[in-house]
Amino acid sequence: MNDLLLENIHKTFPIRHGRGKQVVLDSISLRVRPGERWGIMGPNGAGKSTIIQIISGSLTPDSGTVHRGMDVSWPIAFGGAFHSSLTGRDNARLIARVYGVDVDETVAGVEAFAELGTYLDEPVKTYSSGMNSRLSFALSMAIDF
Repeated sequence: MNDLLLENIHKTFPIRHGRGKQVVLDSISLRVRPGERWGIMGPNGAGKSTIIQIISGSLTPDSGTVHRGMDVSWPIAFGGAFHSSLTGRDNARLIARVYGVDVDETVAGVEAFAELGTYLDEPVKTYSSGMNSRLSFALSMAIDF
């Protein structure tokens, strides 16, 4: 099967004040077939980022199964893929290695597209949200999925 399949995904997070957990995803099932394009929309706190993180594999559901029968790229807006103590350049190198693409070509593409100048050699934790978004989008453009 070449589909991305989520079956009965359940995810909770602890409530900061008080006892218990906040249910964010409750029995979510989804099938994405090759060639399909999906958008995830909803109000704040609806679980959009949570489902994206579960799809990408960076977050584990409390229960349910995820079958990735196709390659899954990291989401364009998902800056959580970056290591905050590394520079933007080092993060680009790391992600290029993880995805098995040419490191120098990827870094050159990110450098040209993100237009971060000398900030590309600064730790990502010093970036503004706009700079982080530029780096994330540049990486998404530099790696062919």
